[in-house]
Amino acid sequence: MLSAAKVRIHGMQDENWVIKDKINQYRGLIKLYERDRKIHEGDLAKQKRRYLRDIRQLRKDITTKRQELGVVVYGDKQFLRNAFQEHRRLQLTYMNSQADKVLESIHQENFNKRKQLDRIRYTKKKKMEKFRRIQLASAEIRDRLLYEMGGKLPAEKKEQAVANYVQRANIKKNAALAIKVMYKKILDILKKDSSYFTVVLEALKVDCRAQGKCLMGATEMGQLAMEYLDDRKFEFNKLEKEIKANMKERERTLKLVRREVAYLTDSFPNLIRKEEATNLDELYEEQENVSLHSVHWELEEVMSICKNLQRGTLVSAFDQILLRLKEQQYQSERLMTQLTQNSMKRNALIEDRKHAILMLDSLKNVGQETTAQYILEKDHLKSSLEAEVREEKNLKKALDEKGRLIIEMKTSLQQINQLLSSVGAPNVPRSPPAVPAAIQYAMDESIQPVPEVEADFDKLVLNARQKLNVLIQAIAKMEVTSEIRANANLFYHNILARSMRDSYKDEVVAEGGLIEFEIEDPNVPNHAVIKLRSKQLVESQVSEFDVPDQPAKK
Repeated sequence: MLSAAKVRIHGMQDENWVIKDKINQYRGLIKLYERDRKIHEGDLAKQKRRYLRDIRQLRKDITTKRQELGVVVYGDKQFLRNAFQEHRRLQLTYMNSQADKVLESIHQENFNKRKQLDRIRYTKKKKMEKFRRIQLASAEIRDRLLYEMGGKLPAEKKEQAVANYVQRANIKKNAALAIKVMYKKILDILKKDSSYFTVVLEALKVDCRAQGKCLMGATEMGQLAMEYLDDRKFEFNKLEKEIKANMKERERTLKLVRREVAYLTDSFPNLIRKEEATNLDELYEEQENVSLHSVHWELEEVMSICKNLQRGTLVSAFDQILLRLKEQQYQSERLMTQLTQNSMKRNALIEDRKHAILMLDSLKNVGQETTAQYILEKDHLKSSLEAEVREEKNLKKALDEKGRLIIEMKTSLQQINQLLSSVGAPNVPRSPPAVPAAIQYAMDESIQPVPEVEADFDKLVLNARQKLNVLIQAIAKMEVTSEIRANANLFYHNILARSMRDSYKDEVVAEGGLIEFEIEDPNVPNHAVIKLRSKQLVESQVSEFDVPDQPAKK
């Protein structure tokens, strides 16, 4: 029995404990220690990796915090780079500089620029004041010149002439640009047409080649068909000659056979001998008793067979039956051979006919399918183009007529306004010229004034109407004496005679006495004058708050 101390030390409870058991126990303990060591090493490796990961994260955090601290302390350089990205000069000037220094430098530069701007504004203000003074002086000088010389200045006249010249040049330039654009469009259209017609020509060339090939094939086929037809005609003529020769030979043979039949029929009674016939009868009678079959019966049977053969072969004698049968056999063989040949020729002709029909269909459909449609579209486009050209010509003609009529009307109105230019003008006495007449004439010659012509149709009509109203009112107030009436009558007759002479190229019309002239008394108001006065009276009574029907007259 082991003691408790040994059991506690060695773990041995049995007295039979040996060294081998102890070694096994030590081995188990060693394995346990090794397993614990491996587990401990694995835990240490995991903890080391975790610590390394935490260290890397802490380093990143430290770097980030240092950058944030640098941004807070020295400013954000990346922000400055982004801000100076579009300003190359500032980017090169403040590259990698601290933010506070950059801001200080920018503030200083801004301050300098503001001072320079203030100086420029002050200089501008001074120059504007100087310009106003110069303008006032020039206006005073201009007014003085206008008052002294009267009318427009030579410089103004030159300026107006130059402005008119520039305006005409601009009009010509715009017209040239419009013509250029129009010709560009025309050139583009012509280029498109040239490309289109090039494609059409290429298609026509291809179609021409295809049709040429088709015609060549049709010509060759026609030649082959003609040769084949000639061969068939030759064979047919040859066959016809052979048939005619055979028919003639047959007729000749029939004539010979008929002649022989007639000769044998005539000479047949002379060829039969009566003695032999008597002997045959006796022979038959003698043998009748011996043979079981009657010789007469056999002879009758043979004779009936021969007669049937004679009727079938159409011969005159029994000895010609064999010849006729041989002849019929020969003719049947010949006809069968000819039938076979004719059948082969017929089949060949049928095949050739089918081939010719197919070629005819292919020749009918050899052209392009869209040729007819293309021709119809071409005719339709041509007719539409001609209609558009006619319509364009008619529109141009109508526009020309309208333009000519408008120009004539505008010219007439301008002439009327030119004639009425002195109506309503104040009678201002002409002041004596400030310069000598020679100098004034030289100035007028050197400065060619450009007349200002009103182009607005409505303004021309309105101006003419106003001046005619003024002229009618003035005539109504004027006293007409007999002398004035006679002069007016004479002037009217002179104008009428001149117009008649210019129109009809007749002799000079005698003055007076040809046309009755009737003039109304201007002192007596007519219907139009009464309406005009009533209208003026109504317009004068209209308040300033009422809306007038027409614009106020100038």
